[in-house]
Amino acid sequence: MRTRPNLRVLFLGIYSRGAAFPRSNNLIGGLRSLGVQVMEAHAAVDGSFHRRANAPRSVVAAAGFALQLLGSFAGLAWKFFRLPAADAVIVGHPGYFHVHFARLLCRLSRRRPRLVYDSFIPLVDAIVNDRRLIPPAGRTARLLHAFEAACLRSADVCLVDTEAQRRYLAREFSLPPEKLCCVRVGPTIRPVFPRPAATEAKEAFRVVFVGTFIPLQGIEVIIEAALRLRGRASIVFRIVGSGQMEASMRRLAARGGADNLEFTGWVETERLGALLRKHDLALGVFGNTAKAGRVIPSKVYDVCAAGLPFITADTPAIREVFTHLLDAYLVPAGDPDALAAAILRLQEDPTLRRRLASGAFEIGRTRFSPERIGRQALAALTQPAVGRAGPPA
Repeated sequence: MRTRPNLRVLFLGIYSRGAAFPRSNNLIGGLRSLGVQVMEAHAAVDGSFHRRANAPRSVVAAAGFALQLLGSFAGLAWKFFRLPAADAVIVGHPGYFHVHFARLLCRLSRRRPRLVYDSFIPLVDAIVNDRRLIPPAGRTARLLHAFEAACLRSADVCLVDTEAQRRYLAREFSLPPEKLCCVRVGPTIRPVFPRPAATEAKEAFRVVFVGTFIPLQGIEVIIEAALRLRGRASIVFRIVGSGQMEASMRRLAARGGADNLEFTGWVETERLGALLRKHDLALGVFGNTAKAGRVIPSKVYDVCAAGLPFITADTPAIREVFTHLLDAYLVPAGDPDALAAAILRLQEDPTLRRRLASGAFEIGRTRFSPERIGRQALAALTQPAVGRAGPPA
């Protein structure tokens, strides 16, 4: 593979685009910030992750999705051979349906580029273990596991977002650990703020959570903590977003009489940074699922970019980057009492809030910067080749 100044990379697939999808945006932007030439071969396939995951349950939806996939193969092949030959091909997330196709295209290329598969959200983990859309003991789950194993083994290098996720995939799918490279996700919002947000609470202590209402986020823990703090009129909660469990979480709050909590619905990504900085404290995730322990959620990257103090569950993935009481306030997962106590402590301790805000902001500015993400991606592209793993013994 050529040296960095002349490195040519093709980003290929139906990867999510737009301001609300940081994974591919930050991979592409980070590599370009280092002078890597990144070309794109993209095909649009409509539908959210939830709609795609539920497609097999409806004949009409499955047929429509299959037709879109077939069209994407033709379009991507046409773009692949029209563009200049690449040194590496990155199959962006979601790439489950295109990594084998990309392997075929690479074999037909005169340069034989390295194939990199972004396994950012492992399929079995998301659909079976976390969102529980498919029963874990059924035949469909086993087929899905075999399919994902084949996807991971077909690539030369696979990208993950945390070391905890790296260990999980290596163990779960019998992969050589060195085949998996950790590249952080980075923020959704643009890190344009010159300093951490002001954390001096005035009339009310404003606590914010932004999410998509999936199980790993543990929104029920936030609601239960809000219920425990109803007697503190100065503390107000705002939950921003929408998604899978929204209706049940709204019902939980209504049954408990959480009049100190407001659901606002979704906010455009362009407004998210300014909205975060209007609050005194941000919340991360508190679910106690296995996946929750292996990820750094997008909201944490955004909170760091905005420069807010935040509370989140104490997990192996979070500990890869953050230190309790230095740049984050960490509490046990699934524990609303611990979360309520942490919120009270931070309300009463502005010095600690300023320390956490400054520490989080510095991590966002350095460890989650586009250049750092680009260097991690570049290391994955240029590391010594690792043989593709065969089926487990």
